[in-house]
Amino acid sequence: MKRTAQGQRQSIQENSYTAHVYNRGGAEQLAGVIITDQEYPVRPAFSLLTKLLDDFTAKVPQSSFKNPGSISFPDINTYIQKYQDPRQADTIMRVQQELDETKIVLLGTRLTAIQHKTIESVLQRGEKLDNLVERSEALSAHSKAFYKTAKKNKVRRAATAARSIDFIDASHAPVDTDGARPKTHTTENRLVLFQNALSKPVITLEDLSALMDLIKHGDEMDDRKLLLEKLLTKMARFSGFQISLEIQKAVISLLYKDLPHPPNGFLSPLDITRAVHIASQPDALLPPKMPKHVHYAFRAADGSNYNPLIPGIGKVGSPYARSVPSTNLTPTTTLPDPELVFDTLLKREEFVPHPTGTSSLFFAFADLVIHSIFNTDHNDSAINQTSSYLDLSVLYGNSEKELDGVRANDGTGKLKPDCFTDMRLLMMPPASCALLILLNRNHNFIAQKLFDINEHGRFMDPSGLSPEAKKMQDDEIFHRTRLVNCGYFMQIILGDYVGAILGLVRDGYDWRLDPRMEMREKDHTVSPRGEGNVVSIEFNLLYRWHATLSEENVSWFEAELARELPKGVDIATTAGFKAAAHSLMGKWTSVPPTEWTFGGLSRVDGQFRDTDLAQILQNSTKDVAGAFKARGIPECMRRIEVLGIMKSREWGTCSLNEFRKFMGLKPYATFKDWNPDPKVHESAEALYRDIDRLELHVGLQAEEAKVPGDGAGLCPGYTISRAILSDAICLTRGDRFLTTDFTPYNLTAWGWNDCQYDKDDGSYGGMLTKLLFRTLPDHYPTGSVLAHFPFTIPKQMFDTFTKRNDGSVDKYRWPAELEKSSTNGVEPLPAIGSHAWKIVNEYEAVERVLTTEASSYTSGVSQRQESTLELVLRQGKRGRDSTFKSIQAKQAAVTEAIADGNRWTEYFKKKTEILMQRKAFKQIGSDNPEYVDIVKDVINLLPVHWICEEITGIPLKSDCNPRGTLYEQETCDKLADIARYVYIDSTPVDDFKYRERSQKHAQELIGFIEEGLESADSQFSSIGGDVLEWVRLHKRSESAKFLRKLRGSIGNTPNANLAINVFNATIPTAALFSKAVALVVDYFLEEANQQAREEIVMIHQANEKDASAKIMGYVRETLRLRPIFAGVYRTALKQVASEGLNIQDWVFADIATANNSLGKTPDYARPVGKQGILTPYKDGLLTPKFFDVVVPVIVGTILSQKGLKRAAGESGKLTKFVEDWHGTRREEYVNISGLVTPWPDVMIVEFEPRA
Repeated sequence: MKRTAQGQRQSIQENSYTAHVYNRGGAEQLAGVIITDQEYPVRPAFSLLTKLLDDFTAKVPQSSFKNPGSISFPDINTYIQKYQDPRQADTIMRVQQELDETKIVLLGTRLTAIQHKTIESVLQRGEKLDNLVERSEALSAHSKAFYKTAKKNKVRRAATAARSIDFIDASHAPVDTDGARPKTHTTENRLVLFQNALSKPVITLEDLSALMDLIKHGDEMDDRKLLLEKLLTKMARFSGFQISLEIQKAVISLLYKDLPHPPNGFLSPLDITRAVHIASQPDALLPPKMPKHVHYAFRAADGSNYNPLIPGIGKVGSPYARSVPSTNLTPTTTLPDPELVFDTLLKREEFVPHPTGTSSLFFAFADLVIHSIFNTDHNDSAINQTSSYLDLSVLYGNSEKELDGVRANDGTGKLKPDCFTDMRLLMMPPASCALLILLNRNHNFIAQKLFDINEHGRFMDPSGLSPEAKKMQDDEIFHRTRLVNCGYFMQIILGDYVGAILGLVRDGYDWRLDPRMEMREKDHTVSPRGEGNVVSIEFNLLYRWHATLSEENVSWFEAELARELPKGVDIATTAGFKAAAHSLMGKWTSVPPTEWTFGGLSRVDGQFRDTDLAQILQNSTKDVAGAFKARGIPECMRRIEVLGIMKSREWGTCSLNEFRKFMGLKPYATFKDWNPDPKVHESAEALYRDIDRLELHVGLQAEEAKVPGDGAGLCPGYTISRAILSDAICLTRGDRFLTTDFTPYNLTAWGWNDCQYDKDDGSYGGMLTKLLFRTLPDHYPTGSVLAHFPFTIPKQMFDTFTKRNDGSVDKYRWPAELEKSSTNGVEPLPAIGSHAWKIVNEYEAVERVLTTEASSYTSGVSQRQESTLELVLRQGKRGRDSTFKSIQAKQAAVTEAIADGNRWTEYFKKKTEILMQRKAFKQIGSDNPEYVDIVKDVINLLPVHWICEEITGIPLKSDCNPRGTLYEQETCDKLADIARYVYIDSTPVDDFKYRERSQKHAQELIGFIEEGLESADSQFSSIGGDVLEWVRLHKRSESAKFLRKLRGSIGNTPNANLAINVFNATIPTAALFSKAVALVVDYFLEEANQQAREEIVMIHQANEKDASAKIMGYVRETLRLRPIFAGVYRTALKQVASEGLNIQDWVFADIATANNSLGKTPDYARPVGKQGILTPYKDGLLTPKFFDVVVPVIVGTILSQKGLKRAAGESGKLTKFVEDWHGTRREEYVNISGLVTPWPDVMIVEFEPRA
């Protein structure tokens, strides 16, 4: 061993000890040696030597070095004692210890203690670490930089700790939840909320300023301080906290009480006890037709009976309410000329794009809202010719006569195709009419679904009904459908419309204000709902948003007026404008609504082409609207604005300041307060002289607009911004059909579910997304940003997502012009009409499509499989592709090793019997028969148990493994989500949701599999492996044995890749496997198939060598008649002359029709080659080597149960219905939540228990 040179350090090991030497040399010629055990870290050892030498030099004179025996240095004992624990002595190690403590080391008895560490302590430790580093003089600048980089991962480590705590909590949870929904990820969810609270405090200095203003001024709140906007933003940010709900209740109560209920003033006398006469339509108001034996709520055509105590409130033909009685003494004759007002305060100087990129489609939808509640009678301007409710009167009409004009009256409850009743919409930009056509189609979609599902079992084929019964059925379906469609309309208003007004979509919040919620006041009285509503003249003026007209819409409007203008008439005059308007309206008066057209479109067989409607709507989404501003209204709106000013004066409307006082807002003291632009406020002052004389209509339109920010997305004037929220609350909370009667009983369970937000659909709480995907699926493909965010121009959303830098851009498909700026590799949105449809239903043709898929067609399954692994691969596109290819290279071998059906037959036979016994329940006072949900508790669980117990080691919580963490039904749902995304052709609206869920599920499940492989590889487990062993059956579980054997047979493959191979070979097809078994069992439980069932039982009990093959003949024939897939979609990769296809054409391969062409009656001995198409996929659990061996065993075991039969009534049947799908019959199922699903859900059977 060489001597340690001066200035050098050296460590020497001998047996179980290490000698650390530091030869400092120098003038003192000192060196230090310390002997430690081998586990003692090197850094603190040399740190101790350095400190000892420094301290020794400082305290011991160099002159005494010659006589070592006389040297006294007692501090050495203190140092040695201190450094017994190296982590407490060395700063870096102390920091590392703090970091390590955020990890969960779950070994043996430490489990219980660790799970009680609170997340708060984990987060607070971050500040402690900061102080340690800053105080330490021993850390170099490099070390500090290293730590600060590590600190960025603090939240990630805390999340890992939270997940581990949840994991252990789940392992201690009971196997049987007694019907309660298992609570999972509670700590992780609380952590997210807590982190949000830390990063975005509930109260800021700006908020305090706004609160102080409210306290000081009470009912005259300064809305420029944005208190309401701040409260709404807080509610969105902290939607998971109770405080958010309490604030929401207070805000809803405040906004609802902004207006009196019922109104305390009207423009003309109101007699609420009798029908109201409309001067211009004397025959329009017929008494509403009340269907006989009606036990459900429905909307009357004329808007009556919304309040049972005041049945006439808000009905068609009622006078407008006056919310604010004006005491302004200004004579109308002294007010400035309307033309002059327009030219100085309102006329557009130049077009200014909307500051938040709001699209023209937002204001096209606003037209539907506005025209649903405002329709001033031209002969009596005090009368509103429509109801004061969001009842979609623009679609359905305001009288029985108008309603009958658009109803099909054919027993299906549908409307005539592509029509509506409100002729005024024909004078709006075409996007408004296009949206209304979609709502017409949505009505018919809903009606068909209600008829198909037939929840109450009352609906029948109309062709076999008497006229009276047919009418009764048509009325019920229609009225229930209208309730659902109006609920849909309301949810678009609250979700998309108000969401855009508040900027919630832009900011990525899926929270929405819910004015319909049931609540109590502080004195415990029930907060009123469904009291009725009457719209007022003040809000009639408030909704005139002509400044937002885009340049394209201005051009359209000018062209329309010019085309309709009679010769020799000047459009600039009031008479000329009215003549043009009357000409435009007049040409449609005698034409039935089924023949109306708009936007230059033509009808084909009575309907508009999807391509034309999509073109209008998508152009409107790409077209940026104008900004709210003074001097922002186009010249073409001059006549309308001038007439509006005149009408406002005729009505005796209040001033702007009077309206602000009524709304509890601070009145303006000066014109400059109202609008700080000198050109505007100086002109207004010259015209009106006193701010209190400023008219409401003019004041609203020329008020300073809000700037984009928290709670500000629409950015109108401040007064409009406050008032529209109050109006939205009142219109919804005052409508009993949107509140107290908005129930699953009235709408049906499916209908009620259908008009609920889906916060997982990628639209941040939007509802219009579903309407676009549903009604125009060929033109709004999956991931289309035009469908997910229709109220914002794509460029704005692209820039918003790019700034977030969180991967959001890559989750959507963008128009080609934006796709050039993206590097996500996702296919851009196709041009409208670039694809053609082809339905293939002949047997040979369907077989060709399915068997030549790789060369001629693509199903998208491979792409979706790769997408499912997105979170697992976590690499750049190039690296991900390389990894995925290496995984695919091994996939066949792994599937082959797992899918050896003969190996697993005994397991599935025993597990079937075990589940039937353990899940069975009995009648009161009798042990015979027993009952079991054969689908939910047996068939669906079979592959789940096999995958978890025998293959992957996923910690399933069950009777035989109570320490597991994943409940059976929870795991079933996860596997079903994955199968639905990868294999089931979901509608575009569901694609985003199931993609995100599948990626999350895959990350979790593959993590378990990988840990299992790591554990199987070595006797020394990783930390994660130790965690899993705590919740597994035992170290030598069957899954561990299998994975160890698989690991050895596959060869040199990273565990991470092999885990994905195992996942692909089992999990994505598990739900399809269960569905196939359920279909077969259901089929053979039918009385008509009793003989075939007995034959299966005999074959199974005989237990001959070819038993599985024989039973498989019955299975295959059943699945020919009731296929797992009724059909599948494909895209042509090249021109296919035999099918008449061009490249990129879409193909629907109709498997059901193709199979039926072989015969509609069962033939269980059907020869090979004529057995039908079992499934278009042959991988995973559908691999014939597995499927054809295991399924017969399960079917035979179930059908062989003594006394097996369906339970009585509906409990013994699958809740399913048949619908038309591209001309073929498809079976769908309704689960216990009323949702339509491709998976059989519940079917109870009875059987005699074995002795």
